[in-house]
Amino acid sequence: MKSYVIDTHALLWFLTKSESLSEKSRKILLQTQSNDIQILISTIVLSEIIYILNKKKIQIDINDFLNLISKSTTYRIVPFDLPVFKEMLNLPNHLEMHDRIIAATSIYYKSPLISKDRELHHLRDLKVVW
Repeated sequence: MKSYVIDTHALLWFLTKSESLSEKSRKILLQTQSNDIQILISTIVLSEIIYILNKKKIQIDINDFLNLISKSTTYRIVPFDLPVFKEMLNLPNHLEMHDRIIAATSIYYKSPLISKDRELHHLRDLKVVW
């Protein structure tokens, strides 16, 4: 099964049907409903979503979202654990911590990252789609 790691903004833009999400990313995410594609969501992404919700920047029901992903084979929560941490140690220090964790998750799982973040597009060993 092909998998993609998704960053926080891409996931939120998909959930809120925002025009900010690229067409290519939207197509990949829509394909998950009918194909053998899995979206890997790092636990740091869940933490960032809560942070954004607490700042009242978006309106989504986090409990509905968590119920959706817990029942789905399309979405899988992946931990920020020791193997991902070790990958993160190889990434440049100038990146924000959450970006390093998300990029390390993508590298560890050998899955392309769905992200608009231009700083991540230039990292060696990281394939980014947008």
